[in-house]
Parts: sequence; structure tokens; C-alpha cells
Amino acid sequence: MKKHFVRSAAAALLTAAMASPAAAEYPDRQMNMVITYGAGGGFDIYARAVGQMMAKSLPKGVNIVPRNVPGAGGRRGTAVLYRAPADGYTLGILNLPGMVEPEIVGDKVHFEMDKFIWLGGVNIGTYSIAAGPKSKFTSFDEMKRARSEIFFATAGGSDYTLARIMTDVLKLNAKFVTGYKGAPAAHLATVRGEADATMAANTTIARKVAAGDLKPVLIFQDNSTKPEFAGVRTVQDIGHPELANLRLYRLFAAPPGLPRDIREKLTAMVEKAVNDPDLVAWGNKARQPINPISSADAERFYGGQKALLSRFKHLLKK
Repeated sequence: MKKHFVRSAAAALLTAAMASPAAAEYPDRQMNMVITYGAGGGFDIYARAVGQMMAKSLPKGVNIVPRNVPGAGGRRGTAVLYRAPADGYTLGILNLPGMVEPEIVGDKVHFEMDKFIWLGGVNIGTYSIAAGPKSKFTSFDEMKRARSEIFFATAGGSDYTLARIMTDVLKLNAKFVTGYKGAPAAHLATVRGEADATMAANTTIARKVAAGDLKPVLIFQDNSTKPEFAGVRTVQDIGHPELANLRLYRLFAAPPGLPRDIREKLTAMVEKAVNDPDLVAWGNKARQPINPISSADAERFYGGQKALLSRFKHLLKK
């Protein structure tokens, strides 16, 4: 019995010794960054920037390869990330609240948001209602008084979800023009006059606002922070400070089942990248605000968005 125990213990030590080097070498090959939207949009820009920051601390020869998987308002890419091997070599950027809504309203999707491993985040997006140059509305007050329908261009996902909530709370006579492949396409449609306005994350319309192609008429911030667009009325100004909670979160996640040791290393990589001073400098120059989010806060924000959308479930089902 004693000899058997000694042999078993020796075998266990040998197995551990053989396994340790492999674990210590992680990562030792190419890593994939799943981007759940097409090229050129906010999620694509942020994911690639964070991927570059992560690459700075990776071993020589290990790269992070971006992979755009657009479709179904982000659902296709989210499903691809969910089904990826839980080995630490695949992470992705997810849209909250866009990817929270499907399960809330009972849509059939090929992922479970509760099971994702939250790694951190890079941006908290504030929204604005922005009118196009050909719009018959030049202010929020005009929209509020409008008897005719106000056409909002939206690509779906978070923009559509939050726009539905916003127009219901503010009692706007809204009509949604959907089907655009990505937020940039919806914004361009508003510039062309296919819609009166769009509700969009400020980071994605900043350049068009600076160029005069879009005019913000209401910003979804309270007055405790400096509005991103100077001179634009806030939701607190119009008596709806609660609408400042309508936000877009760009969070990083890994597939379910990630081993604890790999999870800790991957989380550390992401958190180091989003706190990198070079990323902040890039964000300031590119007008892409950086809001470093820890893995714990990312998980907390997910819970908050789930609660928010559950509150408006009756509206989202329409």
C-alpha cells in the first residue's frame, strides 16, 4: 500500500512537472480578436487599438489577429466568440446593451450572455440625437412639438434599442428606418437626408459633427460632467436625468469555461492594455475617449444593463 502511494505521488509530481512549462508559456501562438461588427465602426476601431496595446507585452512572434464577424446586429460575431475554444487564444469585443436585449425579449440566439468571461472594457459611450443637414428639425424642441413623424436612421443593436426607449420616454412621434449595415451607414443616410435624425454614440459621430455634417440636438448626459458637444442641451436640462443611463459599453469577453489560470493572465493583459498611456494619447488624438474598465466593473455593468432592459421589456417586444 505504501509503495503504491509513493509511486502514485511520484507520478503526480511528474505529470505536474510536465504540465507546468506549457502553462507558463501561455500565450505561445497567435491570438484572435473577434470584432462583432464590420470594419470602420467604433467597435472595430477600439478593438484594433486595444489589440495593438496588448501586443506590446506579448512574447516575440505572438500576434493578435483582428477578425471582423459582422451580421445580425452583432449577434453573429457574439455567437462565434461564444463557441470558440476556451483556451485563452480567442477574445472579443461585445456590445452592451445590444447583445443583452435578444435574451431579454426571448429571441433565439446561439449564446448565453451570463456565461461569458468578462475581461474588462475600453469605452463607455454617451449618446446624442443628431439631425442631418437636410432635416426639417433643427432643435429638440421642434422634435418635441412635431405632429409629423420623425424618421430615425438606425442599424439595429444598441442604437435601435436605446432609441426605442428614448423616444417612448420623451414621447416623440418616431418612425425607425432600419436595415443599415452598421452605425456609419445609418449616420451617412442621415447626412444624405434619408432620415431626419439618428441616435448614435458620440464617438462614432464626432468627426461628422466637427465637419458640420450632423448637428447634435440633445445629449444623454447629466450636468455633473462636461457635455461632449459644447452648447448642446442635456437630458437633465429637459427634466429627464434618468436617461443619462442610456449608454453604450464596449467590453471585452472570452468564451465560457476559461480555466482560472488562463483567465487571470488574459484579464491582466486586457486591463494593462486599456490602462496604457499610449492608448489614452491615441484616444485623445483620434477623438475616441478611453474609459478603462476592470473585469469586475465589466461584469457589474453587464448586470446593470440586464436590469435596465428588463425594466423596458414590454417596450422592446413591440
